[in-house]
Order: sequence, then C-alpha cells, then structure tokens
Amino acid sequence: MCSMWTVVRRLCCLPIFGIGLTALAVTPTAAQTEAARFELRVEITWSSETAPYEFPEDAHLSPLIGATHNSRYVLFRDGYTASAGLELVAENGRASILKAEFAEAMRRGRIGTVVDGPKLDSAPGAMVVEFEAKPEHPALSFVTMIAPSPDWFTGAADVVLLSDGEWIDEIEIPLWAWDSGTDGGATYTARNDDLQPRQSVRLLSGPHFLTPDGLVAVGKAWIRRVQP
Repeated sequence: MCSMWTVVRRLCCLPIFGIGLTALAVTPTAAQTEAARFELRVEITWSSETAPYEFPEDAHLSPLIGATHNSRYVLFRDGYTASAGLELVAENGRASILKAEFAEAMRRGRIGTVVDGPKLDSAPGAMVVEFEAKPEHPALSFVTMIAPSPDWFTGAADVVLLSDGEWIDEIEIPLWAWDSGTDGGATYTARNDDLQPRQSVRLLSGPHFLTPDGLVAVGKAWIRRVQP
C-alpha cells in the first residue's frame, strides 16, 4: 500500500503502542515556527477474510475524531481509564462529549486543532481528512468506533509530527482493535453491559481479532505533510 505515495526521506514507523510522550517535548527551531498541513489517510482492512470470527454483516466505522495536542493531553493509552468522551465514541460512535472535552483541553492550551473526519459506511474501505498542526501542539491522536461492537475502537495516540525541530514528511501507523473497558459485552452485537467500575483501555485480544498467527490489525494509517 505504501506505493500510493513516494516514500520520502523522513519515513517513520511507530510501535504498536505509539510514541512515548518524551518525544513530544521538542523545541522547534526558528525555521519551523510556521504551521504545517497534513493529510491523514486511514485504510481499514478489517473484513470477513482478515477477521472471520462472527464478522458482522453491517461492519462499518463511525466518523473519525481526533486532535493535535501537546504532552499534557492523552486521548487513550494502554492501561488508562477511558474518559466519558472516549466511552461514547467507542460504544455509540458519537463524538459530542469528546468534543466538549476537547474544548476544555483547548481552553487549557493542551489541544490545537480538532480533526473531524468522515465515517466509513462499509468495511473495508478508506477515510481521508486534512488538518493543520502548529509547533505548540506537535502530536496527533484520533479514534473511530469499530461498529457494531460493545465498546471497541481503533485509532492512534501520541503520533509525533514534529521531530528535532522539523515537521515529519510521512508516517505509517498500524491500527489495532482496542477495548475501552466501559462495556462487558464480548461479541459484536452483545446487549449493553455497563461496567462499574470501568476497566482500563487495552488491546482487544479476543477471538474476533486473534488468530493462530497473532493479533489481526484493523488497518493502517498514513500521515503525510502536504504543505510546508
């Protein structure tokens, strides 16, 4: 799939759990104080062929939602407890509460640009959105609901866009299935089973995304700079 773009000099591949926040504490040089524009392309490969166990007939993904941010904001992370906003996205695909959380984080200077992406009516398929990033908010996090499901989602967290004072040119990111820990359902169409207290966010390792060869990725994301 990487053939869709020419791989440029700063191609970076992220580990499964994203980049540590220490990488976000960068000081932009004078030459890199301007904003940059990026394209985010999410290609979903989740299908009856890649993840056949109980694969739903109406497989789809909710509208993509995310934001650029600094090291003081966390959308999701392995072992963390989901916010009310993430819970609503993971369970219902709705972003109203998460956008309210974004607004408060923006007021505190932790978030820069809110990224509103399209939905995917039928999986597999692709979603594409452009966004602007500024040096004071050099990371990107985004999520989208795996639907139908109890509280499962995919996305990426803490993706570093500014490294050593320079905007990256392109990043390729594997996308995995995550469990938000807010609903106890174990199948795509399980009835609502609210968990109190909530469990932590974790990689989904049940039979729906686990094969003898290991965890099945939901897809991949590419972020490339489209404007200096």
